[in-house]
Amino acid sequence: MIPTYNSALLLSRCLEALEKQSAPKSEFEVTVADDGSTDETVEMLRQFQARTELKFQWTTIQNAGPGNARNAGVAVSSGSWIGFMDADVIPRHDWVASALKQLKLNPDAGAFEGSTEVTQRNRATPFTHQTENTDGGRYPTCNFLVRRSLAHFHPAYRIPFREDTDLAFSILAAGYAIIFVPELVVEHPPLPSSYARPLNLARRYYYDGLLARRFPERYQKELDAHLLLGCKIPHLKRKLYAIFALSQIVFLAALLLGFAGTAFFISGSAYLGGLVLTAAASLRYAKLRDLSFKDWLVFVFQLHILPWVMGYSLLRGWRDFRGESKNIPD
Repeated sequence: MIPTYNSALLLSRCLEALEKQSAPKSEFEVTVADDGSTDETVEMLRQFQARTELKFQWTTIQNAGPGNARNAGVAVSSGSWIGFMDADVIPRHDWVASALKQLKLNPDAGAFEGSTEVTQRNRATPFTHQTENTDGGRYPTCNFLVRRSLAHFHPAYRIPFREDTDLAFSILAAGYAIIFVPELVVEHPPLPSSYARPLNLARRYYYDGLLARRFPERYQKELDAHLLLGCKIPHLKRKLYAIFALSQIVFLAALLLGFAGTAFFISGSAYLGGLVLTAAASLRYAKLRDLSFKDWLVFVFQLHILPWVMGYSLLRGWRDFRGESKNIPD
């Protein structure tokens, strides 16, 4: 099941990969849910349906976000298990075969989380977007196999952010296991570079407010956990940004108050340390020699404002979703 919005070319690439699956075409169906696209997506879907040998169907809804599009796609699907992908991924040729194997081996599981690999890294910059999940525990629905009875997304998520984690937390809260399957592979090349992308990504943290209200314990202990020096740290990116924002405040105060000597050195070191840590996290995929002087200027400027954009979005979400009740499994 693939949601799509104004991504005709990327979707076409994904569908072509599904046509080349090693599993017999009679063993699976493909459903696309168009989230109110305004490009040539609908025409492409009509043409694809006319020529493909896949068991293929598609539906369209008024633009409401990928979670709601997935719900619409599930509604017209017939399978007892739903394999979720995104339009911008490329499933490996044995994805369906690997999925069918896992269903036989683990019939009581609630969901299977596949391996999402960033490819075409030469295209990555600080202004692209790429999703990677090679160790499990991140639950991106660009590569997720779910029992049909559990495949429902909370409708309040109106953009592609946190709706997949909400689904995973719902499955876990219902007492089902989510199994990580390294053999269930999709490629996720970087999305095109745009100076606006980091700011747009920071604004998405608005929906943390909804996720935190629905699953407060899991939100605090499990979300965005990364290994650092052998320790699993949740909310690592958010914590790095918070440290950098604090270092900015301290350094600015030192300048305004005329600190000198040791006090100025300490505040300046904290600021530079925060800048380096935040930059390193943002540059882990990029090839530094490919960045232009303008890229570097925009990047450094954005580093200073991104923590504040994220913080503002978090606060708005906490306020706007304060009436949301905690998720209680049946």
